[in-house]
Amino acid sequence: MTREQGELPLQDIRVLDLTRLIPGAFCTSILGDYGADVIKVEKTDEGDYERQIPPFIDSMASRFLILNRNKKSIVLDLKKVEGREIFLKMVAEADVLVEGFRPGTMKKLGLDYESLKEINRKLIYCSISSFGQSGPYRDIIAHDINILGMAGFFDVTGMKGGPPVIPGIQIADSIAGMNAALGILMALFSRKKTNKGQYVDTSMFDGMLSWMFDAVKHLFAGEEVPQRGEGRLWGGLPNYNLYKTKDERYMAVGPLEMKFKNELLKKLGREDLVEEREGVTSTEFRESDRELHAFLRKTFLTKTRDEWMAELGKLNICVTPVSTLGEALSHPQTLSRKMVLEVEHPLVGKIKQMGSPLKFSDIRPDINRYPAPRLGEHTREILRELGFAESRISELAEEKIIQE
Repeated sequence: MTREQGELPLQDIRVLDLTRLIPGAFCTSILGDYGADVIKVEKTDEGDYERQIPPFIDSMASRFLILNRNKKSIVLDLKKVEGREIFLKMVAEADVLVEGFRPGTMKKLGLDYESLKEINRKLIYCSISSFGQSGPYRDIIAHDINILGMAGFFDVTGMKGGPPVIPGIQIADSIAGMNAALGILMALFSRKKTNKGQYVDTSMFDGMLSWMFDAVKHLFAGEEVPQRGEGRLWGGLPNYNLYKTKDERYMAVGPLEMKFKNELLKKLGREDLVEEREGVTSTEFRESDRELHAFLRKTFLTKTRDEWMAELGKLNICVTPVSTLGEALSHPQTLSRKMVLEVEHPLVGKIKQMGSPLKFSDIRPDINRYPAPRLGEHTREILRELGFAESRISELAEEKIIQE
């Protein structure tokens, strides 16, 4: 929503973002799109590591531009007394603090929740970490791939008889960011009732485990978990699978519903495999599955992906193409839902941004309130707001407590 259109729901909520890389940046970008005043508190010299990851558009990292829109940047040396004092002034006026350091790091700086809530009882303090603030793995360092491995994701992901497959997106990182944003919003809602802030502890590991429910259901029911490529929704069913086409592309075939599966079988001339029986879905394994799987593999190789879409797409039975990323971004549905937008960045010119996946009847997110900031771009502006004189700000820069 633009300023002319009205207020955003998180307007007047100030967020101090001390995080680096994906989880925290994803979290605070969501808050920023809906009006929060997000201030990135970055370390001197290098700032957020995200700034250094290629590719670059002119002088700025492309992923940094995507994940750090609608934020301001101040550079503070929190290891120096004066730097911490400035930060504590910011905390006193903040609503939310988000940090992604190793558990215990903020406590060593005297900036943990227990210390800061004495300054601001309404502060919502959110920590994002690999394994959470408690437990035997509290201090273990891990990246997305490590979390996916430990949470059982790789055990059920890949082709039957084949190795695990690394996904092309950072799943555990993104889940942690989403959960952090959700936790912060819940805490803000709670604060309206209690007039108190609270601590939010979210981890990549917890988040990934919570998304494993379809595999976990087997263990909870006293069953063995299907092998990789054999679960009903991870390769075990012929009617929920990927099939290579004549042009080395793929089709995603997912007619789980009995009526859709039967319609596909009739279209492909396999009325002998049609089952007229009660039940909405066809998700049980049956003797004919092996034959059907072999038939579909052979059949889809006879035509190109686009030829199959021309023939099967109009049936509307959960059969779709496997798109390239470029095709997905330029798809009419993508454009209609405004999921790719073009904005102007003052430093690098016109850039594309991902739109918000949240659609409301009355709220329109503003993805272009502030362009992704240069390192320390708003340091002087923020210090002025805190009451610092221009001369003192210059002195702090010379002392390398701040950086502009």
